[in-house]
Amino acid sequence: MAEFMGKDGFVWWQGVVEDRYDPLYLGRCRIRILGWHTEDKTDMPTESLPWAYPIQPIISAAQTGVGISPTGPVEGTWVVGFYRDGEQAQEPVFFGTLGGIPADPADSSKGFADPRGDTGGPVHPQLESLKKDAPFSVLTFNSERPERNIPYHPVEIKHYLSQTDANTALYPVDPKIPNNKKNLSARSGKLGSLDGSVNVVMEEQMNRSTYPRDEYLGEPTTPREARGKFGTPEVEYSKGIHAQKMKNFGLTGGPAGFKTARLEVVRDPDTGAITSQGPGRWREPPPISLYGAVYPYNHVHLSESGHLTEIDDTPDNERLHRYHRTGTYEEIGSLGQRIVKVVNENFHMGLNNDYTSIKGSKYLNITNTLDIVSRGGYFHDSTGSPIEFSASSFSMKFPTSSQFFSINADGITIDAKGAPITLKGSSLVKTFTDSSQTDTVKGGFTQKVGGIYSLETGSISLATKGSTGITAGGALNVLTTGNITETIVNASIPPAAAARETLALFGDINFNSTVGSVNLDCGRVPLTPGGTGLLSSLALTPSGISMSALVALTTFDLSASGIELKALGGLASVSITGTGIELKYGASSIELGPAGITIKGVLITTEASGINTVKGSLVKLN
Repeated sequence: MAEFMGKDGFVWWQGVVEDRYDPLYLGRCRIRILGWHTEDKTDMPTESLPWAYPIQPIISAAQTGVGISPTGPVEGTWVVGFYRDGEQAQEPVFFGTLGGIPADPADSSKGFADPRGDTGGPVHPQLESLKKDAPFSVLTFNSERPERNIPYHPVEIKHYLSQTDANTALYPVDPKIPNNKKNLSARSGKLGSLDGSVNVVMEEQMNRSTYPRDEYLGEPTTPREARGKFGTPEVEYSKGIHAQKMKNFGLTGGPAGFKTARLEVVRDPDTGAITSQGPGRWREPPPISLYGAVYPYNHVHLSESGHLTEIDDTPDNERLHRYHRTGTYEEIGSLGQRIVKVVNENFHMGLNNDYTSIKGSKYLNITNTLDIVSRGGYFHDSTGSPIEFSASSFSMKFPTSSQFFSINADGITIDAKGAPITLKGSSLVKTFTDSSQTDTVKGGFTQKVGGIYSLETGSISLATKGSTGITAGGALNVLTTGNITETIVNASIPPAAAARETLALFGDINFNSTVGSVNLDCGRVPLTPGGTGLLSSLALTPSGISMSALVALTTFDLSASGIELKALGGLASVSITGTGIELKYGASSIELGPAGITIKGVLITTEASGINTVKGSLVKLN
């Protein structure tokens, strides 16, 4: 008992892990121990070695599912431990690993080495039953499905800007991806098309070596990233994860990076003049700008398949880095800058509020579709700054008729850049509180109204550079509470067309004035009353009808008192009134009244070719 408890001293040992597939899931390993076990696997095969328990760190509870997974050592790992049953040597425990600089590859035929070899070696008991029915599921080397072999970091990861480029690079003849390559974009599910997306192709190791790995021979077993910059300066980034990151740096945004929607303006620092203007650009920082690890400050956990975690305390290069074997990673630099790159779908889900505060600017560059569903409304406050959209088309759809679109702003400008603007709806209502509104149309302007067209304004001013036509399928009614004024220039080249022409195929043409006059003038002087045309005029007034020609040389008046016709400025006239009829020319006149006839003249001649008879009850001569 005293020996078991170590009171008489521990029995220490060193050994090599040859089997880690613990059927009890306790992190136990079969370890070949120096001085206790022979290297001859014929006398003592791996299966005969006792299971050694791991001593877990104080940060692990190691109880009832609470704690840290007790897994870590791989086949070929040198470990240190002791026998808790003393020299009986049947209950080994181990608590630490030993690194080194391997010089030779493992010999699986001998002990104290990774025993798996080309045949796969020992596997977990639960996988044994799969060998017959599904051999590809067993952890082996060089199977027909190398992507399901023992864990191993990928040989290479390539980013292609299009599926066509990926197809050409991977399989120019046969459109089938080789077994050792994974097209991550093609395996991404059913969320969208591959068109326009970046294809990430990961090439796996065709032949996977035992531990120590062949490409690490002659190097310390400490992960390269923990050792800092490795190799000569010319090749310090030619290996490992950081080499992969540098190879694919910036490929997702193209050589120039990602575009911004806002134009980038560059000004001369001395004069302030604009030296260039074009689309803004941004791109991810290069990985070498963040990585500057120096041993022993970089604390690294690198897994078998190529997952990496770094906690780097290198002075002036302090970093946090979490990397997935496919190339998806998150890295925080020494100044707090953060880089996140995801090579496949990225899901962000929250069951409560999500708050983001950015003191600077935010740039989004999306190759395909931006799809936003907001069930509680969408609110955007630019605090006095403009909101600009640049797109080949813009549409807003509402599923129900009760929903509406509203914009409240100090000013709205819609610029279609020469393309048409189409508005569709059951009705269109425009309300402008300002005193002015301007529509500028360089081409034609057509309005089609199926029902009644009603226009109410304070006043209307209509001006056209060409002809104007009005076609009405029914009656045309004009009602004004003021006067109507028409000015017809008729600047046509002679022979001039009619200045105004009215044609009625059927029915009357009526001009009516309830109280005022109806005047027709030819040669009217501006600002003079109607019916006073210099050449000719016709005036229909409540008191009668008046006509004149050539500045009143000839006039005709028709009124309730009678009819009067004058010619030669009144030299000749005919007057018909209620008192009689008078014909006058100069000093000569004939008056017909109810009482008689009076003939006056300087010289009166009565001449008859036949009998000249003068009759009266009384005839006076001189």
